[in-house]
Amino acid sequence: MAPPDDRLKRLGQVGGVLRDAALARLRTAAQACRRIEAEIAALDAQRRALDDEADPAVCALLGDSRERWYRERRAALNGALARARVEEAMRMKEAARAFGRDDALRRLVHRAEGG
Repeated sequence: MAPPDDRLKRLGQVGGVLRDAALARLRTAAQACRRIEAEIAALDAQRRALDDEADPAVCALLGDSRERWYRERRAALNGALARARVEEAMRMKEAARAFGRDDALRRLVHRAEGG
């Protein structure tokens, strides 16, 4: 008697591996967004702290350079956050597709096994 054909079951396993890989990429993209959001929050907190304790002599000496630096850094972080959110959205779609494929393969395997 010939050994049972387990190609469908292996295909189901591949679907699970692809799903897990898509989830890992999504997790990485989400972590990048959270890291940039934390950088923005820290930058804003630093600005508020400097505004609260600003010595008039220091403000006169620095002029607008501190505010210019803050605006440039904030603009750079906002751009990085926008790119990271686009990446996260793409990875979310990819993960949803991988989940759907995995679910379809599981159902197919279940049906083929007589369930």
